[in-house]
Amino acid sequence: MPISYRIDVERNLVLTTASGTLTDDDVLQFKARLVRDPDFRPGMKELSDIRNITRLDVTAAGIQAMVEQDRKDRAAVASHRLAIVVSKDLDFGMARMYQTLTESTMKNVGVFRDIDKANAWLQSE
Repeated sequence: MPISYRIDVERNLVLTTASGTLTDDDVLQFKARLVRDPDFRPGMKELSDIRNITRLDVTAAGIQAMVEQDRKDRAAVASHRLAIVVSKDLDFGMARMYQTLTESTMKNVGVFRDIDKANAWLQSE
């Protein structure tokens, strides 16, 4: 799977990275796996670094499915703070689409091109 993550319980932080080709199914499977991880807790912060993907095969329909998954997992993700770090324009646009569509469920999603700015945003309240 092109998405891996590590949960740092002490820092209340999920560190996610993606590489290679990223598809709708990859993201949906990851989201389901993360919220069911015994170390994941509502209110965690997540730094999602997708700067190393070589191809984004995420579709508008896939983003809609991700938003629907967030609605189903609302209890786990409503207070989740997610910073998505991208390097390419297409990735930025798709991440912003997700950010906009999930506002009613996840109010704390940020999209960044700079990992230091993403980290600073995650630490701000």
